[in-house]
Amino acid sequence: MAEDLPIYSESMLRTRLQFADLERFKHLNTTPVWEKSDALIEQFEGGTNVRRAREVVQEPTKSGLLEIHSIVFGGALRQHAMRPLFRGQDCPDPEFIDRSLDNFFAWLTAESVAEIHPIERAALVLSRIADIWPFESGNLTVAIMFGNTVLRQADLPPFFVLPKHKREFNTVIAQAMAIETQPLVNAIYKTIKQELEALASG
Repeated sequence: MAEDLPIYSESMLRTRLQFADLERFKHLNTTPVWEKSDALIEQFEGGTNVRRAREVVQEPTKSGLLEIHSIVFGGALRQHAMRPLFRGQDCPDPEFIDRSLDNFFAWLTAESVAEIHPIERAALVLSRIADIWPFESGNLTVAIMFGNTVLRQADLPPFFVLPKHKREFNTVIAQAMAIETQPLVNAIYKTIKQELEALASG
């Protein structure tokens, strides 16, 4: 079964060395991958206008996060308390969501975070938004798109989840809620590498 899930295998990556092999693809135009990802991301939780949101929001800021959700899902912050969907998930009550987002963005702009490799940073961003679960709907879609702003700034292609891998992705998110982010880092890295190799082979 594991061989059927190349993106979500549990093999540990030798992080920096593994990421270094992406440097050979730096010359490639990744526009086709971004366009491909738009449709797949829309399918994930039924969002719309993903391409427009991607083009409008270029920076990983709080206003950018809210703008992505507004364009793709209508922009409603969660108004109801919820039980955690994953073990260890924060999902603060509605009155604390804004403060949780402020704390997240204070962390994101810290100098030490800028030193983290963009793929690892995208994984942390994605998992923290899933942890807060700030919206009534579309949280994982928006988390993926927001993580992709980090990848785009680093001239990397986007991360996306194929429909057939949705269940495995939910498992990876559950692991990230339990502070085990390596499987999510692996998934992002392998998606990026797979798309770059496909571009390179023409």
